[in-house]
Amino acid sequence: MMAQERAHSSAVDELLNCELPLRAQYIRVLFHKITQISNHSLALTTHAMDVEASTPFLWAFEKQEKLLEFYERVSGARIHASFIRPSGVAQDLPLGLCQDIDSSTQQFASRIDELEEMSIGNHIWK
Repeated sequence: MMAQERAHSSAVDELLNCELPLRAQYIRVLFHKITQISNHSLALTTHAMDVEASTPFLWAFEKQEKLLEFYERVSGARIHASFIRPSGVAQDLPLGLCQDIDSSTQQFASRIDELEEMSIGNHIWK
């Protein structure tokens, strides 16, 4: 997804000696981190599902849908966004997106605590 786009675009930028605008660099890192959060939360919760604890996965899947909505808002696509490109990004962020990402991360922080409590305290997981 966008992490792969970032890796490819960064390699092309380096080969061509492109100087990226600072804002594009921040946007690339932001969406790379969104991808990492999405991937890691699903990886951990699918492991919980492997040991018969399905609730954490369902909670994480709900949050992943919100993160994919951010992809859709910047590119029109949820999976293959084609947003991060050599020499920058396809376009600037839509108005209000940064505030929505911030509020979503605040909500997600409390959900992480719940997921941890549910997983680590679960006798099946142990």
